Order: sequence, then C-alpha cells, then structure tokens
Amino acid sequence: MPSEFVSEATWCRVQEEPLDAQACTAFAKDPRAGALVLFSGDVRDHSEGRDGVVALEYEAYEEQVVSSFSSIAAEALSRFGGIRRVVIHHRLGKCDLGESTVLVVVSAEHRGAGFEAARFCIDTLKVASPIWKKEHWAGGSDWALGASQIKRVGEL
Repeated sequence: MPSEFVSEATWCRVQEEPLDAQACTAFAKDPRAGALVLFSGDVRDHSEGRDGVVALEYEAYEEQVVSSFSSIAAEALSRFGGIRRVVIHHRLGKCDLGESTVLVVVSAEHRGAGFEAARFCIDTLKVASPIWKKEHWAGGSDWALGASQIKRVGEL
C-alpha cells in the first residue's frame, strides 16, 4: 500500500507499483507556470564499478521517507522563486531494467528555477531520505556502492 502526503503544492509518495509520470505531471501543472520539469531516474545496465545490472531493489524506512520528501519539497518551494508545485514519487521493491524508480516533477514560472529546483530535489533525496538500493546482476546481488550517511534537509 502506498504511503503519501498531498497538499495544494506538493505530492510525495512511495509505492511498490510502477510510477505514473502522466499523473505526476497532471498534478504539477499550474496556470501560473511556464515550465514543467520532469526527472525520471531509471534502472540502467551498470553502476559504479559493476556491469550487467538487471534490476534494482529498494527498501525504505517507510514511517520517515514521505516526511523526508515533504521537507525536501517544502525547501524547494521556499528556496527557488516562482516554483508552483513539486512532486516526488519513489518505487519500493524490485524494479527491472528500464523501469523508472524515482520521479521528480516541478512546475515553475520560468525554466531556470524549475531545473534548479528539480535538481535540488533529486540530489537532496539521495542524501537525506531513508531509502536503500540493492543491485541485482547475473552473478548475484548486493547493496549498492557509495551509500552515504543520511542527512537532514537543513544540513545540506
């Protein structure tokens, strides 16, 4: 069952089902926004130091992850001028090659702020949200390289 937080300007969610980019962009659209920026993080066939990746598997501290996303979205709305809406959705469970594992959608009055806010959201999510990734390849599986200590949004 998905966990989520929805407000007038934000929609944050984790779920095991495939992500719906169309629903995310529909929520983010705003008549005051001239830009809609979508970032999709997809499963690729390699990672740092490892070829042949066929799937990723995500686990999260579900009681805290949506709250973390909500804080990131709130920070983006206050930090970057003209941001109207922010959507952050992340998959849990196993995701196969080519599937989207995370979506960040930002609507903004102007593209510059939209791009900056979307980049802030994905970069901050990777270091401030309690989500862990396991890589699967033909020869086995292991937790992803480069795991980092989780930080609070205000510490970044």
